[in-house]
Amino acid sequence: MSARFLNPVRIVLALSLAVMLTSCGGGGSSGGAPPPPAPSPPPVNHSPVVALPNANQPAIHLHAFDYDVSQNGRTFTDPDGDALRYDVQINPSRGLRVEGTRVVGIPEEVGFAVVTVTVSDALGWTENNQFNIIVAPNATPYVRQAPGDVIVAVNENIDLDAASNGATFGDTDGDSLTYGVSLRGAQGLSVNGTRVTGRLTTIGAVEVKVTANDAYGGALDDIFMIAAPAPAPGAPALPTTSFVYQDEMLPLPFVYRMSSESQSPLFDRQAFGNRTTDAGATLGRVLFHDKRLSITNTIACASCHQQSHGFASPVAFNTGVLGIPLKRNAMALANARYNIQNSWFSDMRVSSLHEVAQQAMQNPEEMGSTLSLTTAKVQATPFYGALFQAAFGTPEVTGTRVLLALEQYVQALISYRSKFDRACSSMTNDPIDCGLVLDAQEMRGREIFRGGGNQMCEICHGLPAAANVWQANNGIDDVVTDPGTTIPGLQRDGSLGVFRPAALRNIALTAPYMHDGRFATLREVIDHYDHGIKDSPNLDALLRRNGAPLRMDLSEADKDALEAFLRTLTDEEMIADPRFADPF
Repeated sequence: MSARFLNPVRIVLALSLAVMLTSCGGGGSSGGAPPPPAPSPPPVNHSPVVALPNANQPAIHLHAFDYDVSQNGRTFTDPDGDALRYDVQINPSRGLRVEGTRVVGIPEEVGFAVVTVTVSDALGWTENNQFNIIVAPNATPYVRQAPGDVIVAVNENIDLDAASNGATFGDTDGDSLTYGVSLRGAQGLSVNGTRVTGRLTTIGAVEVKVTANDAYGGALDDIFMIAAPAPAPGAPALPTTSFVYQDEMLPLPFVYRMSSESQSPLFDRQAFGNRTTDAGATLGRVLFHDKRLSITNTIACASCHQQSHGFASPVAFNTGVLGIPLKRNAMALANARYNIQNSWFSDMRVSSLHEVAQQAMQNPEEMGSTLSLTTAKVQATPFYGALFQAAFGTPEVTGTRVLLALEQYVQALISYRSKFDRACSSMTNDPIDCGLVLDAQEMRGREIFRGGGNQMCEICHGLPAAANVWQANNGIDDVVTDPGTTIPGLQRDGSLGVFRPAALRNIALTAPYMHDGRFATLREVIDHYDHGIKDSPNLDALLRRNGAPLRMDLSEADKDALEAFLRTLTDEEMIADPRFADPF
């Protein structure tokens, strides 16, 4: 159509539409379609976070364990609200395992286990928390309230609960306990569950042992005594003027007098602060012989340490208040204070003489008492007040004073008046010729005792005190049946059967010999060291020669001579001395 024929109205509309399209960006030189709108950015994913870290968790060996590492979903949170997946690892397991988010099981080993907890969201973002499970040993029961000893009359009815109706023991872990009860000693009592019933028909004592057990191997014993005592002894007969016990007032040879002031072969071990006094040893003498110190009023220290037998015992194994033989031979007490190791008992388990007294007093197999019971009995005995006044300055009776007085008495048991002392212990420290008193046979025995080579007696029994110098396994057994001392340093290299040697003072009076009283005569002892020492890994090195057990190989004449010399150590004056005699 020719332009001259165009409608003016249409032209105006077309121009207006073009302007509108241009202003909206729809136009342009290309004449294309408009671009699509830009997309929105994706949301940002956040990692899980630790909201409540797991603390280290306690566990107990062999006790059930159950712990939720998620802490009911509180350990971790996710800012985006995503569900979390848990992975739990235990290293080492100690017997524990994972069930979901819980660590469960029975810990089989003491120690710690490291628990690593890792969580992840759906996109793989992770976080972890680590803690320890600390497995402690099962705690054994403990004594919460020990029952006291029970004192009854002969034929008195007895009916008691040995476990005090469950009050005796507690358990730190809260475990329930079961009980076992056993009896030793006098007859007449029986056990039903934890109840002890019956009557003691004679003077005597019974040891009641109560064992508390948990379900996991923990066990503990508690012991108390039931005793029907004899009447208490009467009063002692003491001299109006005290006997003399104090060192400084005694006619001691020079080496004894100097031992507390300077170095000497005697190594005086009187207790610091408790040196022997006349009044202290007098009190100690009474206590040493007083059967009140036993729970039955039937056993005194002197029952096993008899003056006539060199303060030893004539039997291999004494019996105490239970009537049961003891496990070791009672050792002689003469010159006990000169033990160089400052240790007593054949296994050297205590380091002071007052500890010796306390252990013997409290041992159920020996005197079966307690320090508190002994103290109460002594306090109730009228004659003791004046003795404590003289010894300690006041009449007060205490357990400590009882033990100190006993210590002073044993310290006073000095042997220094034997034939050997008259021959060889100078009063002035001037040279002395032992042969002026000892005969030829005794002098030959002294030579063997002191000699080198295969004669080694003095190495363990130092003269002049002839007390403990060396502890050893002396080869009396191929296979050790009694372990002896278990004290590190004294035991030496883990050897078994190591014992403190007996003091040789009054040795001719102290048979039987060895810790188990196996040798009845001195000749048997000499024969043992002459040719009877047995080889074993525990044998002391001093008793070996070129890897083999020592042999003295003495002639019969030399054995006779050695025995004759040992008999010169008998102190007849000490054995008869009224200062040490039973005052009751």
